[in-house]
Amino acid sequence: MGGAQTRTQRESIAIIGGGVAGLCAGCYAQMNGYKATIFEMHNLPGGVCTAWQRNGYTIDSCIHWLVGTSPASSYNKLWREVGALKGLTIIDQDEFTRAEFKGGRALIFYRDVDRFEKHLLELGPEDGKAIRSLTNAIRRLSRFDMSPEKAPELATIADKVSGFARIVPLLPTFAKWGRMSVQDFAKRLKSPLLKEAFSSMASEAESWPMLGLIFPLMWQATKSAGYPLGGSLPFVRNIEKRFLALGGEIRYSARVEKILTESNRAVGVRLADGSEHRADAVISAADGHTTIFGMLDGRYVNSEVRKPYEGGMTPFPPLLYVALGIADPLGNLPETNSGISFPLDPKVEIDGEARGRLSIHVYNFDRSLAPKGKTAAIVMLSSDYDRWKALREDPVRYRAEKELAAERVIDALEQRLPGIRGKIEMRDVATPVTWERYTGNWKGSYEGWLPNAKSLGAGLPKTLPGLANFYMVGQWIAPGGGLPPAVSTGRHVVQILCKEDGKTFSTSEA
Repeated sequence: MGGAQTRTQRESIAIIGGGVAGLCAGCYAQMNGYKATIFEMHNLPGGVCTAWQRNGYTIDSCIHWLVGTSPASSYNKLWREVGALKGLTIIDQDEFTRAEFKGGRALIFYRDVDRFEKHLLELGPEDGKAIRSLTNAIRRLSRFDMSPEKAPELATIADKVSGFARIVPLLPTFAKWGRMSVQDFAKRLKSPLLKEAFSSMASEAESWPMLGLIFPLMWQATKSAGYPLGGSLPFVRNIEKRFLALGGEIRYSARVEKILTESNRAVGVRLADGSEHRADAVISAADGHTTIFGMLDGRYVNSEVRKPYEGGMTPFPPLLYVALGIADPLGNLPETNSGISFPLDPKVEIDGEARGRLSIHVYNFDRSLAPKGKTAAIVMLSSDYDRWKALREDPVRYRAEKELAAERVIDALEQRLPGIRGKIEMRDVATPVTWERYTGNWKGSYEGWLPNAKSLGAGLPKTLPGLANFYMVGQWIAPGGGLPPAVSTGRHVVQILCKEDGKTFSTSEA
């Protein structure tokens, strides 16, 4: 472990990044007697999990559904410990997502598995075997609950035997669906509609494993992935409040430029303003590439550390984010967790690419994000970081391209919602460069490493070779990303710190 060389008990911890991972690590540090200070480059908490306002509308950048909203979920205990859900109302929508097609037909991913299976069989009776295989996998995995409480690095032989015994009945399911991509599954289907629907879901990530689809459907089915009304910012503010109540300190607008080291030990951080802040240990919840190759100048790496950043893994594609404020409640549209996709005919060129399908996330289920009688909506499109990075060199052209992207998105929406242009009273465009500027994420990626059959569920090292008193948390050490690894890795690193310092790890609930 990174602190294995330490002989005296540590007291102070510098945490880089006030996103969910940094805040959660801070909460657990404070619970265990450490004095934690978070240094956050932005002027508000959350990192990628945040929101901002424009003309009375709230633009949410993160939560569509949250794993751990059910009290029966093991992740719920962790969210209670960091106070994340306190006072928030959770809703479980009937639809996860839907894909529409010409002729008015639609594939609807219902939360209820029996209803979902019946619907699939109606759309593609010739694919009965594949459909039942899929829905049975969802049912079987609904009996599986991850155990995020204990750091894998600290697992005893008894822990490993117990864990293995728990998953033995599910190994065939994991093996079958873990090796199969969504694209592979689509190719096996005979129904043209189902084949097109599943192919379109995998069009931007051909390696996406079927388990990466089955798990969200399982979480929906067990009501373990609801939506907290109000979205990302109230959720994050809750964790911030918990951290501060525990005695932690947050310094905003405090960008860390370097991690200070002495004799191959992390001893603090240097900020962009030149000030230095000493600490007995450093936890980075910041972007992995920036941490390893920027803040530490690539001095503590080996082939295992380098490999993901040199092509061994693929980051999630950066996003072009077009947010719209619509003077209409859009109550006639279905309420979904993850939006509605629909075909475009003719295709519409958006952000340099001819798009034959568009997906829109309409917040008609959360009226707190818009003025009364109105609705917030977001269109997210995979984009090209290098293109926007070059455009950013010319501010006039950059703004013009953003405006053009919004116009083209509205053109596309007119095909599905005629007359919508006249109801749009707010538009806001965030590019991959925007994400990079406000979150520091490498190449504007929004969720760390894209999972594949090999990496799904696998973790990267939380420490770096040759550097003591240093740890990493968050989505850059957890392929697949998301909020659950943010809280679990924060918890795990503090467990490791306690173990190394001879302390008993303990928690409390908000």
